[in-house]
This record gives sequence, structure tokens and C-alpha cells, in this order.
Amino acid sequence: MIVEVIAVGTELLLGQIVNSNVAVIGRRLAEEGFDAHFQVTVGDNLARLTDTIRTAVLRSDAVILTGGIGPTQDDLTREAICEVAGRRMVRNEEYANVIRERIMAARGVMPENNLRQADHPEGAEQLPNANGMALGISLEHEGTWLFAVPGVPSEMRVMIEDQVLPRLRRAAGEPTVLVSRVLKTWGWGESQVAETLDDLFGSTNPSVAFLIDGMEVQVRITAKAENVDLVESLIAPVETEVRSRLGTTVFAQGEETIESILIELLSARAWRLGTAEGVTLGRVGARLAAAPGGAAVFQGALAIPAFLASGPLQLDSRPVSAEVAVAMADRAASLHGAEVAISVTDAHPYDHQGDPARTVYIGVHTPSGTRARSFRLLGEGERFRSFAITAALHTARQAITDEWREASTNSPWSWQW
Repeated sequence: MIVEVIAVGTELLLGQIVNSNVAVIGRRLAEEGFDAHFQVTVGDNLARLTDTIRTAVLRSDAVILTGGIGPTQDDLTREAICEVAGRRMVRNEEYANVIRERIMAARGVMPENNLRQADHPEGAEQLPNANGMALGISLEHEGTWLFAVPGVPSEMRVMIEDQVLPRLRRAAGEPTVLVSRVLKTWGWGESQVAETLDDLFGSTNPSVAFLIDGMEVQVRITAKAENVDLVESLIAPVETEVRSRLGTTVFAQGEETIESILIELLSARAWRLGTAEGVTLGRVGARLAAAPGGAAVFQGALAIPAFLASGPLQLDSRPVSAEVAVAMADRAASLHGAEVAISVTDAHPYDHQGDPARTVYIGVHTPSGTRARSFRLLGEGERFRSFAITAALHTARQAITDEWREASTNSPWSWQW
């Protein structure tokens, strides 16, 4: 069953409000096994909204509109549905009285435009609103179901869950189970992951897709079947093949993160971690400390440019290098009283001379020794900093698990991000 989502509101087009509703609805549709081929955003214009609904009706089995059913003149979703379905607008007088009583009790004054929230296309079913006043709409038109729900997120979520999804399940008949398995990788760029899995992308059930999250590449395997057991049987062989091809670049699955993996590794060994950071400004430590369980293993962070001769690390003024990163990590371990210490530093910001990539040195001290690696990272400011933070956390993970590798064309150490 194909379900299209239309978000209504000029403020969404202007970026004045983040369009989070489509993400929430899209995720729930996927979890229920419905196909979502289109998501459209349209402004508060009756002609354009009407055309958008007509297009959706032609290509989808159901359409969910969010927004545009409030009391003001620019709330036009009800009118547009009337235009598309050829229905006249009618008022639920019983509910109009409820609106009058509620607003008079709360404010003492009742603007007449509030009664628009009791209006609906003739023949449509009005959906109760547990968290607000505007009633939703359910209407079948030429074999396509039209649903209108509020744009206010707290009202939308409850109406989708309690009113819309049950009706979609009934309309679809036997429910279909859809499951996605997400494998998280680090060390290869998106092009290398795509090339390695190239022949798998042609599959439709399961389907294989990938998305980028900073320096991490996520591989999503999605399958659909009549029940969970059948879905798992479809996903399992593809997951095995993906893991075989990507090898140790796969570091996590599903909700796991580099922070949760690192905290688990430290906790299992009863180790604590501290950092000494230049370009990352203490944010490697902050990310770890902010994660669930992080406070139990995090000892502290020093934020200091490594090229300065003064400061708690008392480094000399030698050029930044892997050796400096090693010295920083060793000193940080001692100062923090930690078994593991991460150091992050890069060359002086004025030494790049127009080079689009900057070199960052990451050192990791563990009870078995201290090593450092260099990364060539593209970008400036926050982009460069976020890449360096991710690289530091993963380098620590590999140091703790003894996954240090010699630099080669296939290793993360020589990659230019």
C-alpha cells in the first residue's frame, strides 16, 4: 500500500519551522510496512494545495495531510479536500458548541473563526483530537483514502497513532512486516562502500541502501514479508554478505554508536579515559561524557593547542607530529590518572598555505603502549572539527581492541576525508 505524505504550511517552505512531521510519519509508515514513495511540502495556497492533492490521489493508495486544519484564514486543507473530492463543506454543530463552551470557559471571548475547526467535507469522518481542538478528517475518494491531521506535533502524533494507522491497516488488509537492519561502518568513504556492495544495490527485497553520517557510512538492509520470521530469513544472508565484504569496517549495528561501543570496551576492562585536545576543544571528551554511562569512565579533558610551549602539558615548541601526539597522550594519561588517553592536535592553523586538507594527529595511550596516526581531513571550522572528533573516538576503539593497522591504501589512516 502506497501512502503519500503532504506537509502543508508556507512557514515550512521558508524554513521558519523545521518540517519534523514528515520524518515522524514516514518512520511510522515504514515500521508498519507501508510504502512511502513521495513526501511533498506545499504552502498555504488553495490552488497549489488542491493540485498537490489531485496528483497524490493519482499515484497513491492513501494520502496523509499534516497542517492546515486550524482556525485561521490560511488553514486551507479542508477546502482543498472539498475541491478535490467534489464535496461541499458542512459544519458539525454539536462539536461547534463544544468549541464555544471550551473557549468561553478559558478566555471569556469566542472569536467566530474558531468554529472552522468543526467544519469538514460532507461525508467525511471526523477524527477526535486528544490534545487539541481541530478535528482530523478521514475520507475515501475514488479508491484513495485522504487523511488530514493537525500540524502541531503533539496533536499529530496521537492522531496518527490512534486514528490514522488503524484505518490504514484495515484498508490494506493483511498487515505486512517491514524491518530495516542498519550496519555502521568507519574507515572507508562512501564511494568505496558503494563500489564494494555495487551488485547488492539492485536487489529489491531485501533492498540495500547507504547513508552518510560524518565520517561514518551506514548500510541499511530492508526487507518486507508477511511475518517477522520471514523478514529475518530474507535479511540474514544479505547481512552476512555485507559483513564479509566490509570486514572490520563494520563497528556497530542499529542503535549502537561509537560512544556506546567505546564505553562498553572501557567498562569491561574497568579502564578510565581522559583527553588532551587542541583543535577539537575538549569535545571528544564531552561527547563521551554525555553518552549514557560515559560519566563512569570519563576522567576529564584538557583543551590546549599543542603548538604552545606553555600550559599543563608543558610541551616544547617542536613542530606538531605523531611524536607530539604520543607525548600529549602519555602526559594526559598521567594527569588524568586514566588507563586510556586520547590526544588530538593539528598543525598550526596558519601553516596550511591554501591546502584544502589539514593533517590531524591522534594519539592513544593504553596500558599496552602509546601510538599515533595522522589523518588528512577536508574542510574548515566545524566540519573539520567534527571529522577529527569522530576519528579520535574510532582510533581509541581500535587501540583498545588492538586493531591498529599499518598505513595502506585500504586503511583509514591514509584516507583523505
